[in-house]
Amino acid sequence: MKTTDTLNALMFLTDEPDEHLYINVASAIISFGEKALPFLKNKINLVKDLYHRQRLEHLIYIIERHDIMEKLRLWREKREHDLVEPYFTLAKYYYPNADWAWYGFQLMMIIEQAEKEINTDLSPLEQVKTLNHIIYDVNKFRGDTISINNPEYYFINTLLETHIGNPLSLGMLYCIVAERLNIPIYGVDLPNHFILAFCNKTERFPQLEDVLFYINPFNNGNVLTRKDIRNYLAELNVKSELKYFEPTRNASIVKKLFKTLIKTYSMSGKKSEANELREMMNY
Repeated sequence: MKTTDTLNALMFLTDEPDEHLYINVASAIISFGEKALPFLKNKINLVKDLYHRQRLEHLIYIIERHDIMEKLRLWREKREHDLVEPYFTLAKYYYPNADWAWYGFQLMMIIEQAEKEINTDLSPLEQVKTLNHIIYDVNKFRGDTISINNPEYYFINTLLETHIGNPLSLGMLYCIVAERLNIPIYGVDLPNHFILAFCNKTERFPQLEDVLFYINPFNNGNVLTRKDIRNYLAELNVKSELKYFEPTRNASIVKKLFKTLIKTYSMSGKKSEANELREMMNY
């Protein structure tokens, strides 16, 4: 009750004309974090003065940005094994009014479909064949070049809605399904591409020697070899390095998502979105 009373009182001070006094008001509101958001959003619906609205919008922006950075930081420190959390967290920030219960249900349906078909008697190649069947045949996900330069297609909600993706969005979906089924599939970060590695199960994070084969999520889950990766790098005139063959941690995958979104937003002329992501990336 005390928090509610304090925030209600602070809302009456958001139009404080003295800028020095307003700084103290703003700092007090920001200190409440996401608890202040419903009050700010309710207040902004009642305000007609443009300058006052801009103040409220700025406060909402600061709190929401800080909130997502804190959620990503806690994920990296305590729950990095779960790739779905940051993927949904980032998408919710940009699409707060989307039906997230529906998207979560769609994802769980895909996982349950795969779980019914996968068993421990299957070989690694048979497991991948089964995953490919569920993802690409049953659920009709597909890679399309339309998605590569459009930032919207990098978000999980767009992927689950359209079933059209790029190497990174499809690869992250593939990883999430595999994670839930305890299948040792990890991301591999290539220049302008993203593939997956099926590894032997180990106590530690898998290294190059643990990789059995690679998977191309953009091309219906086709299996790749190290030679295929070397050929791809040669086409790009990029020197083969160990990092292009080794599994990468989930934190690195999320960093790649940020960098790719920054690039695609910049290419599409949305500089403010790109700059915002640059600030958020250092969570």
